[in-house]
Amino acid sequence: MGLINKGRVNIVITNKVLRYTYHKNTSVDGVVTHGEVVLPPGVIKDGTIENRSILLEILNKLVQKYKWKRKKLYFCVPDDTVVIRKLKIPVSLSKDEADGYIKTQIGNSFYLPFANPAIAIEFLESDETSRNILIFAYPKEKLTAFEAVFEAAGLKPIAADLTSLSVYRYYYVSKKEDKDHVLLIHWNQDALVLTAFQRDKAIFSRYMKIDSPEEENTGEDLRIRIVDEYIIEINRIIDFYHYSITKGEAQINQLLLSGDTPFLETAKKRLSDAVTIPVYHFQAEEQPIKYIDVLGLALKQES
Repeated sequence: MGLINKGRVNIVITNKVLRYTYHKNTSVDGVVTHGEVVLPPGVIKDGTIENRSILLEILNKLVQKYKWKRKKLYFCVPDDTVVIRKLKIPVSLSKDEADGYIKTQIGNSFYLPFANPAIAIEFLESDETSRNILIFAYPKEKLTAFEAVFEAAGLKPIAADLTSLSVYRYYYVSKKEDKDHVLLIHWNQDALVLTAFQRDKAIFSRYMKIDSPEEENTGEDLRIRIVDEYIIEINRIIDFYHYSITKGEAQINQLLLSGDTPFLETAKKRLSDAVTIPVYHFQAEEQPIKYIDVLGLALKQES
């Protein structure tokens, strides 16, 4: 039975596409198969399942085609409603105790824009009395809806991840030098997600919905104008990081560009021209660059 279930499925879902890989192990070169399904309009809207029956039909076809029945599944959902907070807690608390403590603080010491959150906690540095932690909060009903449809298709959901964390994970194993302050610019067809990483930890995220025309209907001048409008927003986040998040003590020293937008090459060139910060972009090797998100998800270690 162990041999039959060896390997795992990894799925990243956006509002427009479902990307997948099947990996025999958690390594960059462990991929057995990969692919992408364009979702019919209205199946996923604003990160929420709107047409469960069509999504289930798509998943059933993949499970049957690749014989994924009862396989472990790791998945990413859209980063549209994730909240990242850096907080202090008493140093004596264990992770389980910290989870309970944080839940008592919601609505008191900090606020979330939604009720009933799913929360993950990451411990950071500490001193004699307190510990810094990162919390990642996401609407629980969104996660449980995805888990339910995956289970209905015969998969075994093990863990959920954020797309931005998965992309950064892939960057982390392939980067040539360490940078303490990285801004991930994950530019998809439907959204632009800007995530700031401080010493390899995500501390801030901004989600912007995109409604761009299709590439074949977009001339070069319009493409540049669209990209330049979002570069203004990227520069604002770079300044926000410097002046508000780090209080003027540090600044972004690496931009990391990824995503599935057809404007990615234009964005790379316009970004390089607009800022003095080095822009790191992935090289297409065995799979196109758009698969970096699901390849990074496949590197997430099994707990």
